[in-house]
Amino acid sequence: MEKDKIEVSDDNIFLQTLLEKHGISPKQIAGWTGRGVSTIYKYLSGELTIPSVVWRAIFDHTLDPTVFAIVRGDIPCVVTPLVSITCPQGASLKRLLEMRKKQLSLENYMLQILENGKIDVSDVTAIANFKLAFNDAIEAQVGIYRAITNECSKAEAAKNV
Repeated sequence: MEKDKIEVSDDNIFLQTLLEKHGISPKQIAGWTGRGVSTIYKYLSGELTIPSVVWRAIFDHTLDPTVFAIVRGDIPCVVTPLVSITCPQGASLKRLLEMRKKQLSLENYMLQILENGKIDVSDVTAIANFKLAFNDAIEAQVGIYRAITNECSKAEAAKNV
């Protein structure tokens, strides 16, 4: 390895994926971050390590929680911004409410398992389903939160007119 060459990870591939996913151009990132377009291309090629200002700009403009995969590594966590007023991934409020009701029923079952302190063969499938549904439950809760706060904002605006 050359002494001037800095070893970088495959974050550049992740950056390329995010740009494609959200239809972002290198020129847009350059504008958001104050970096030159040629510098952005060096990030994309893996020549330079991508600084946090780039990741923050992408998150600020996309609200894509996968950006946090860079710092969280293998630690399971859920990051969901509360600022967007749209339902996640085009979900309707009715669909979010239906999802949330199913999730609440699953959560109640999990509470019953915890109360009796016994996990048996019949509980294993429910626990697996709970694990699979957890991220969706968070997204549904946030979508409902967004819908409620959006409606409150509309009501307040109408009241002040």
